[in-house]
Amino acid sequence: MRAEKWMAVLLRSMIDKILRLLAHPPGWINLLSTQGLRWVVPSRVLIGVLLLFPIGGGIHQLLAFYGVDHAPDLPVGVLAAGMLLRAIEVAAGISFVAGLGIRLAAYPALVLFALRMLANTANSFAWLRDFVNDVVEPQGDWAFGAMYLGAAVLVSDLLHTGSGRWSVDYWLSQKFKAAGMSGSRH
Repeated sequence: MRAEKWMAVLLRSMIDKILRLLAHPPGWINLLSTQGLRWVVPSRVLIGVLLLFPIGGGIHQLLAFYGVDHAPDLPVGVLAAGMLLRAIEVAAGISFVAGLGIRLAAYPALVLFALRMLANTANSFAWLRDFVNDVVEPQGDWAFGAMYLGAAVLVSDLLHTGSGRWSVDYWLSQKFKAAGMSGSRH
């Protein structure tokens, strides 16, 4: 009986903290704020498309231990890790296309683009191919590597500016501003 009462008190305390967090948005609201720049939208959509429909397949296909020739022999954990990487890639792509949580999605996108840049550049330079051979499967050429480097630069720029005027983030930030100005505590 005591354990049940303790769990009920703990659960109620957690629910109260969550409700207080939602009623008074602290610094996390800055994740949604955007400067409303219109030039951001085409860049954001382009990055989302690169994440959703990557050249050469999903990110898991770049990893050397995931080799396509060994797919039936791979352990379940490796297959699950590949599926998780692809799910992160798709979620980040949807986030960029919709303009929702760009500042959160930018970090995995930077890692994904860096890995793609490394894989594509490694195929053009023998010393780099030898250096990353056990981790990354070289493919493409330096031009694709340069394209992914450019995408990473755009993502780092979006990390600072936000997702632009035509985005879910902009709409939410306007709603939160309106709710804050009216004195609403809901």
